[in-house]
Amino acid sequence: MRYLPTIDLTPQVSLLLSAGALHLQPGQWVTGGKGVGRYLRTDRRTGTTYVSWVRPGDDWKTQSQRFHRACMKGYVGKYASRHEGLKPARPDRYRYGGGGHSAATL
Repeated sequence: MRYLPTIDLTPQVSLLLSAGALHLQPGQWVTGGKGVGRYLRTDRRTGTTYVSWVRPGDDWKTQSQRFHRACMKGYVGKYASRHEGLKPARPDRYRYGGGGHSAATL
């Protein structure tokens, strides 16, 4: 397995993730205000970064089970293919703020 360094989740790094200029692998270790955790995903629409944080007193098995459940709930990693069928793609007119409903489309 390839070595992936631990990344500090600073406001600048979060901004790069939300803009798509930086990509992290799901499961990559990150540090932040809540301690150490494993990166899940970043929602590019809202800019929210999702992390499965390690809680005090967690052993490896408990933490890995929490990360696995978070991957399943967030459709991350090998579960991402399930997400595409559930959530339809938004038209580009909503992404860029243009468009809207007109009398011709109603």
